[in-house]
Amino acid sequence: MLDVLKVRIYPNTEQEIALAKSFGCSRFVWNYYLNKTNNQYQETGKGMSYCDMAKDLTQLKKLPDYEWLQEVTAATLQQTLKNLESALKNFFAKRARFPKFKSKHNKQSIRYPESCSIKKGGLKLPKLGIVKASISRSINGKIKSVTVSKTSTDKYFAAILFETDDLITNKQGKISGIDLGLNSLVTVFDGESCYKVEPIKPSRRYAKRLQGRQQALSRKTKGSNNRKKQLIRVARVHEKIANTRQDFLHKLSRKLVDENQVIVAENLCVKGLARTKLAKSIHDAGLGMLLNFLGYKLDREGGKLIEIDRFFPSTKLCNCCKVKNNSLNLSIREWVCPSCQTQHDRDENAAKNIREEGLRILSTNTVGHTEIQACGEEVRLVNTRVKKHSSVKQESPVIAPA
Repeated sequence: MLDVLKVRIYPNTEQEIALAKSFGCSRFVWNYYLNKTNNQYQETGKGMSYCDMAKDLTQLKKLPDYEWLQEVTAATLQQTLKNLESALKNFFAKRARFPKFKSKHNKQSIRYPESCSIKKGGLKLPKLGIVKASISRSINGKIKSVTVSKTSTDKYFAAILFETDDLITNKQGKISGIDLGLNSLVTVFDGESCYKVEPIKPSRRYAKRLQGRQQALSRKTKGSNNRKKQLIRVARVHEKIANTRQDFLHKLSRKLVDENQVIVAENLCVKGLARTKLAKSIHDAGLGMLLNFLGYKLDREGGKLIEIDRFFPSTKLCNCCKVKNNSLNLSIREWVCPSCQTQHDRDENAAKNIREEGLRILSTNTVGHTEIQACGEEVRLVNTRVKKHSSVKQESPVIAPA
């Protein structure tokens, strides 16, 4: 099985120059062949495959104006062409957007697909030698590839992909349902007790610092060295925000994975939520990132993440009598069931319903389908002036048990 370890590397001056050349050549090859395959597709209706681009690259490096492409490792340029082909295939399969041209002002990265190893406490890379690295744990398996990246704050990292067999497959623990939100980032119910985890809101924590850096940037002359220095200062604040959020979500996901064998969560449409007036809070919370962390950590340790249908009315459904309350809105945090008169906390009730739905999916193996859905209610189309429309698919009525 494959595993990834991301470490920080500290190249010397000569290695930084060599990496800068590799970044530039890889970026040029990407942009050159993306433009060429676009032109060929417009003329003939068929783009270039990896084999076509690789053959053309071999001839391109022989030309006098492009001999500088021979200074870097050929495998990295070939890997760039493979990445470009994969990006185009994902676009035509409607899995991703059309690939963009790369800029030297953004994050830079290259991949070494072979000839990488760990020696003398550092990372040995082709044509670079041994690069000083901060490796947190030992790598016993075979290294498949190494992706070297440079951030906008001039820091270098290496993502090491290697084979490993040290994965736990007999994990034991509880089955918990988690409700994701903004007031309470996570509400966890394990069948006995319920607790909440509050969000840290890193964007708002560093808002004043970021505002000061950006105001100073706006006063710098475009193209000046002072503006370039200030750009790095702004990038450092953004990096601090991202690292704070990622560290918190890693610790939270690790705690949840250590306590549970199965975690049930909603399959949220984060892109759709980010189009609402709560977009800043949605991005700041990192809900999609948290689900991603939970998924791969549970897979590594033999656990399971179950994502229930996003249209399942976990919030409006009474956990006691299963009657649906359609009068709830986001401002109501506590409500009383009109049928059984049970008082509910909004998030705790949702976590209980999510856990029950996860247990039903485990028992029936109907992942992604629910008996009760939120379809049939009034739906407002985004960015239109059309009045409310009702969806075609109607939900089955929920009847309280006798």
